[in-house]
Parts: sequence; C-alpha cells; structure tokens
Amino acid sequence: MRGRGFIDFSVSGTALLSSAILLRMKSELILKMEEPPKPPLERPTDFVPPPLAFPLRYESTTTSVEEVIKGLLEVLTAERMLPPSTQQILRTPEVFEQVDDFLVKIEENIKAFLQRLLAEAGPTRNKLSFLTLLGKGDPLDAVRMFIMLLFLAVEGRVGLAQPLEFGDIEIELKNDGSTSFD
Repeated sequence: MRGRGFIDFSVSGTALLSSAILLRMKSELILKMEEPPKPPLERPTDFVPPPLAFPLRYESTTTSVEEVIKGLLEVLTAERMLPPSTQQILRTPEVFEQVDDFLVKIEENIKAFLQRLLAEAGPTRNKLSFLTLLGKGDPLDAVRMFIMLLFLAVEGRVGLAQPLEFGDIEIELKNDGSTSFD
C-alpha cells in the first residue's frame, strides 16, 4: 500500500468491522448461555362451574289414557267457570271499528276534506297551515287529516312542504299539477 503512494484504510476497516461483529456474536452467545432459563408462562385458567342439575325429568313417562281424559275434563270445567267478562276482552276495541268506518268511506272523506281546503284557501288559493286546519282536534282527527293529505298529495291535488324538520306543514292547492314548492 505504501508502494503506491497512499494508504488505503478501507480494506483494513472492512476486516476490522467483520472481526468486531464476529466477536460480538460470540460474546452474546456466551452471555445467553449464562442466563437462567425463563420460567414458562402460566396460562390463565378460567373457572368453569359445574353443570346445573335440572329439576326436570327427561325420561319418558307413561301416562294412561284415563289420566289424559281426566286432565282434559278438569280444564274444560275450569274454562266453563270463567266469568263472561273475560270473553269481552277478546272483542275488538271500538277504536279499530271507528278506523274501519273511516277507511270504508275514505273517498267520501277525502272529497269533503278537499272541499274544506278549497273553502279555507279562498279564491286566491293561499297556502294553508296543517296546524291551523287541525285546530284543537284530537290525535285521531290529526292522523285522519294527515292520511287524507297524503292521498291528495299522491293524486296531485295538493303540494306539501315542511321547511323545518319538526315544524308546521304548508299545504298548497294545485290547479294543473304544478306547485311552487318544486
């Protein structure tokens, strides 16, 4: 190296680095052998309760025909002794009967409601308010009025708009199927 006129340390540096790495690996191996072995990790054990003893017998039992007939007769006699007021509970409530009458005459009710809307809007066909139309009606009237409004909206006779999410519903009567809400 000196014969060339300069000293090249790269070859000697590479040899020094590789010998240092080998020495380190050997010393780590020796230190690893001196360490005591790690105890095995304990696996957590879950408590498994013993199975429950069910109070039911699952074996098949023999029942005679006489016992079955006797049990059925007891049930039938107990049913006859029930007061007649419990049978009235099974009757349909009057609310459903009223709804059925409303649904049977829905077309007539819609026509009458449309006439009421035309009368309230006047000749200028002003926008109407659902809450104003409802007034102080009961909840059943509110539901009926809303259903009729939906039918009229589907037929294209009225336009419905609700500017606020939980606000009043604006009702606009249509002449030719167009509305200013579009």
